[in-house]
Amino acid sequence: MTFVLMIAGIVIAYGLLIGFRQIQTLNERVNRLESEKRETEALLLSFMESMSDVVKNDAPESSKPTSVEIAETETETSEDGAINPSVEEVLLRHSVRDTARLLGKGEGEVALYAKLRQK
Repeated sequence: MTFVLMIAGIVIAYGLLIGFRQIQTLNERVNRLESEKRETEALLLSFMESMSDVVKNDAPESSKPTSVEIAETETETSEDGAINPSVEEVLLRHSVRDTARLLGKGEGEVALYAKLRQK
């Protein structure tokens, strides 16, 4: 009977040891994920602030650019012979949203391009 109680005590102690170790591992993982979350939030906040600046700096000349305005911008020829307006030229004349719509690109892609071109 004493031997069974000793085995039960050892099993319980070993179980507690494993439990505490898992709790410690989970706490470390939670701390790491929280720090990554803070970094991501800071990066997203800076990106959103720069996007806000880009949108605020856009001149509200016309909300809906026409195809004539696009034709007036400098164009470049792609490999298949199609004429594509330069992203930079369209950005100079239109907002980020209009540029994305006109060129068939995502707003985020155009905004990132605009941000990188400012540096």
